[in-house]
Amino acid sequence: MKMEEVDFSSPVFSDHPGGWQTPSDLVAGFTLAWALELKERVRLSPSSPSGPGVMERLPVRYRYDTLGGLIDLGPMATGATFGRSPVVRLTALCGAWELFEHMNRTWRIRPNDFDQFSNLLSFVTGGLDRPSLYRDESADISKCLLAVRVRRSSMQMDELDLAEQWFLTGDDDLTFQDARGNDSLQFHFSGMHIVPLPLFSHQFVSAIWSTARVTVNQLGPDRVISMHSERVDSLTDLLDRGGEKARAAERELTPMQFQHFNNWPGW
Repeated sequence: MKMEEVDFSSPVFSDHPGGWQTPSDLVAGFTLAWALELKERVRLSPSSPSGPGVMERLPVRYRYDTLGGLIDLGPMATGATFGRSPVVRLTALCGAWELFEHMNRTWRIRPNDFDQFSNLLSFVTGGLDRPSLYRDESADISKCLLAVRVRRSSMQMDELDLAEQWFLTGDDDLTFQDARGNDSLQFHFSGMHIVPLPLFSHQFVSAIWSTARVTVNQLGPDRVISMHSERVDSLTDLLDRGGEKARAAERELTPMQFQHFNNWPGW
């Protein structure tokens, strides 16, 4: 499968309303949601947007993860479950690829420049241990997808990695079971460097949000909001409905029950 066969702007989610039917639409929704929330956080606490007490002062729409409910398949989800869920797979892959396009305007990857490739691979996969793109974000899936895309760009390879193909097709034959019995993928970073990664629901949710946060950090919230201004009303309505649903459930359920409550309000 080659890059030219992939089009994230084509409608694939026919049961979604207009403006939410393509992978690019969903990535825009997550990215815009974080941009709006970050603006509000900065307004409440300019010096420490993620500091103590900020969450409690946010509007209800930002206190609960409404969009995460769309892609969280639950703790018992397996690789086969994700294989049947294109919303999860395509949103994760599209977000990582769009972030690559943003970053490569600065990186300007040079074909077969091994020094540049090594530095970018370290920057993409690192955490707080070294200068890195994601820093303290929980983003293993997004890091792996971006690292593979960097490798292919550096090596001028249009043929997709097998892990990328799984994100597009959900083909069970592209997964394997690790020593603990978890459905997993293998990501080819460079040479013989192959990274195995088990597939868990929380990893997809955190990776998609991490990609959105990194994208907003790179572009700035005002630019992101301007880019997607036509989506603000529909997104705000969705977040409001999900927030109210979660707030009502939080009053009625025990803390343990609420941990497993999905506040996705539906379209």
